[in-house]
Amino acid sequence: MKHIQILQKVRKLGPGRFIDRLLGNERGVVLVFALVIMLVLTIIGSSATMTSQVDLKVSGNTKVIRTSFYVSDGGIMLSPKVISRIITDRALPTASETPLITYDDYVSGGDDPVLVKKIMGFPMDANYQTEDQNTTDITMSQGTLGNMAVDLTRVATQYLSGGGVEFASGTEGVGVGGAASAAILYNLASRGTVGTAPNTTTSDIVARYRKVAGVAGGR
Repeated sequence: MKHIQILQKVRKLGPGRFIDRLLGNERGVVLVFALVIMLVLTIIGSSATMTSQVDLKVSGNTKVIRTSFYVSDGGIMLSPKVISRIITDRALPTASETPLITYDDYVSGGDDPVLVKKIMGFPMDANYQTEDQNTTDITMSQGTLGNMAVDLTRVATQYLSGGGVEFASGTEGVGVGGAASAAILYNLASRGTVGTAPNTTTSDIVARYRKVAGVAGGR
């Protein structure tokens, strides 16, 4: 009997008594629920903040990638105009005509610039070839807006012939009753770069341009 009475006293002074007090104290229960709610709200707020930050980074990266692509595509669209102009004038466009664009204008002994020789298909000595390998043909630097670099390669010359039936619209460089004409093939390699090193994004586009002699533009 004495042992039973002692165990009953221990139980009354142990966890059972603590639980009874906790349940009997309404302020303690409110505090516990308040802490739980604050913890849940903190987790939700942190998750929302992290999600918004990730979305901002993704949208920012997408914008940079698109910008570099558009800059590179601009080099592809610009190159045929430069080629046609050089073939017509046998000279590089002046700085006043294209103030934002830089050309490979290396000249040795009063000869033609490198880019003119490449487009016209003229032979180049060792100095010209070294300059051509180390320098981009067409460049445009716009700082934070992006940088463009284009390398041109003259691939081959095709001789075209035909008459009014075959080339009615003159798209091959030969009009109605026309004589033979030539089409020059160029490979265009354009790179658009956005950002500053080491955090840069680049896009490369490669295309082929066919210039038909005597016809504006090409394809």
